[in-house]
Amino acid sequence: MVNAQSLPTCHIARQLPFGTRSPCIIKGFINSEPTRRNRHASFIFKTQQLQSGSYNRGCCGDILVDVKCHQVLKYGQGLILKGNLRRPFNFKSINRRNYKGILYNQGVYLVMNVKSPLDVVILKNNNGLFIKKIAIKLRQVMEGAIQKYTSTDTAPILEAMLLGERRHIPPFIINSMVKSGTVHILVVSGFNVGIVTFAIMLFLKMLRIPRRIRLVITIPLLFIYCLLTGASTPVVRATIMAVIFIFAYLVKRQPDIYNSLGIAALFILGINPRQLFDIGFELSFASVWAIVYIYPKIRQFLRLDSLEIRSLRFLIDGCLVSFSAWLGTMGLVVYYFNIISPVTVLANLFIVPLASLITLNGFSLIVFNFALPKAAIIFGYSHEFIARLLISINNFLIKMPAAYFYLLPPSP
Repeated sequence: MVNAQSLPTCHIARQLPFGTRSPCIIKGFINSEPTRRNRHASFIFKTQQLQSGSYNRGCCGDILVDVKCHQVLKYGQGLILKGNLRRPFNFKSINRRNYKGILYNQGVYLVMNVKSPLDVVILKNNNGLFIKKIAIKLRQVMEGAIQKYTSTDTAPILEAMLLGERRHIPPFIINSMVKSGTVHILVVSGFNVGIVTFAIMLFLKMLRIPRRIRLVITIPLLFIYCLLTGASTPVVRATIMAVIFIFAYLVKRQPDIYNSLGIAALFILGINPRQLFDIGFELSFASVWAIVYIYPKIRQFLRLDSLEIRSLRFLIDGCLVSFSAWLGTMGLVVYYFNIISPVTVLANLFIVPLASLITLNGFSLIVFNFALPKAAIIFGYSHEFIARLLISINNFLIKMPAAYFYLLPPSP
């Protein structure tokens, strides 16, 4: 039996001479979209060759690189880097996660610091997946459209919901969302993938494309959207689940939620078994299971079908779905985040619909940016209104009595 997490002998984490402190020279290519901050750029680097003193050998594996460089670096670009390699520090946080563990789950075991631009040599060769290059280009175009038609205050919210880009969101917004239990809307996950799937299917239906062909077209578009968001773990997880559901319809089988959840979990864990200990994995499957299992039982117990007022029944249904998800994930949230937010049930009734409007409005803004730029201005203004309304409602809700409380005092 082979350990799923065992590394090949050529992996750089196994080839790095033990205890070495001298600079290493590594050849490879950029395997992620670089992020820039001040004069530094950071990215995942796929290694191909390692030189340390007299040691020179081919290698494989990813490392996290922080480099001081004035030049514009791109995904797939070949580089030769000189710097110090080390294992990541094991910083722990209040949610029981640590920096080393997060990188480990991404298959990154070493980090490299390149202090001088002179230690960076850009090669002429180009690597990487062609489809990922296209996705990154589209992502940059989408970011440009968002920044063009929205203000600096609300653009980060739309970037987070559409593209999974959270770097520019002010900390006070994230903290307030954590307190109300609605921070999930700022992460591209199953919620966003579900809205995207709905929007694609609705658009194709408006074009009068047959249902079976709509399903076939939706699958590759979901994978492209997954790449646009950087193929983060929550998006990959949600995309796999959505594709399994769509595939069930394609083969004319009644989709079973429990079977679909099981297949999605097996597929994800087969690729990376360490996902079992990932917070996002646990919360995603716990919330879906709770909605599927707990919600129908509560609904049946309350005999909601006998309620004749449809508007009231719809409102109660929304509360029960939110309440079921809250019950199913409450234990994990308390364990990892040390917070209980009873206001979550009420907050989701307002925040989730507004987040859905922001997502759909954002896609409309981007589409009209190409088709009819003058009309895109309207969607920009509407986004400003909805985003500010969302923030105001969230701030109001967390100020209610017993809206949230920490089991232990939060870290400063």
